[in-house]
Amino acid sequence: MSVLSCVNVTKIFHDEDFEALRNISMNIEEGESVGIVGESGCGKSTLGSIIGGLEEPTEGTVLYHGNDVSRLKGRDFRHFRRSVQYIFQDPKGAMNPFFTLRHVLVEPLRINFPEAGKAELVRRAEEMAGKVGLPAGILDAHPYEVSGGEAQRIAIARALLLEPEVIIADECVSALDLSIQAEVVNLLRHVRKETHASFLFISHDLDLVRYFCDRVYVMLHGRIVECLDCRHMEEDAASEYTRMLLEDAYGKC
Repeated sequence: MSVLSCVNVTKIFHDEDFEALRNISMNIEEGESVGIVGESGCGKSTLGSIIGGLEEPTEGTVLYHGNDVSRLKGRDFRHFRRSVQYIFQDPKGAMNPFFTLRHVLVEPLRINFPEAGKAELVRRAEEMAGKVGLPAGILDAHPYEVSGGEAQRIAIARALLLEPEVIIADECVSALDLSIQAEVVNLLRHVRKETHASFLFISHDLDLVRYFCDRVYVMLHGRIVECLDCRHMEEDAASEYTRMLLEDAYGKC
C-alpha cells in the first residue's frame, strides 16, 4: 500500500474560473522519491499542496496509508499532519520574522511533544541544526538575518524534527545559487538515506529531478502526461512534451 496517494483529483479555483488540475492520480511508496516536473503554471505546487493537506481538492481523494485524509479526525489527523512535512520554495516567507530561528525549530516540537521540557526541546533543536550543517549560534538570529541557503537548512531541520514519513519539497532550491543548490540537494539525499523518508520533489528542473528521484510524473496544463522511471527517461518517454523537456535539459535525445 502506498504511503500517500491521490485518486482522480481535480482542483478548480471558482473565483478565477480556472481549472488548475484535472483528474490527477499518483502515488508515493515507502522510502521512494517521486518527482513532479513541468513548466511554471502547470499545477505542480497546487498538486503538492493538496497531497500535503494544505488545500482541499474540488473533486477526488487524497489517501494516507489508504485512509481518506478528509475523513481523518483528532489524533489520526494530527498524526497525518506530523507525518507529512513541507519544505517551501521561500523558507523565509514560511517563518515568522519576529521569532528567532531557535523558536522556529522549538515551536513545532513543543506542540507535538508537550510532555518534553524546555531544555530537552532546545537540545533537540540545536542537535538537528548541527545535523543539517548549521552552528548552534545561528539559532539566535532571525530569518531575515541569514542567507537563503541557511534559511533552507532551517526549513529542512524543522521538517526533520517531527520524524516525518513523507517530505514534500516544493521548488526548494530554485531560488538558490547553483553551488548552494547542490549542497541542499545533497543534504536531502543524505536525509533520505538516513531516515528512509519518502519524498515528493517538485521542480521545473528535470536534471535535478533525475538526480534525486526514482520516478517522475510529467505535468502539462494541470494534467499528468506520463510517469517515467528516472533511469530510463530517454528510452521510455512517449510524450512529445517530455521529449522536449529532455532535449532542453540534455540536448538532442
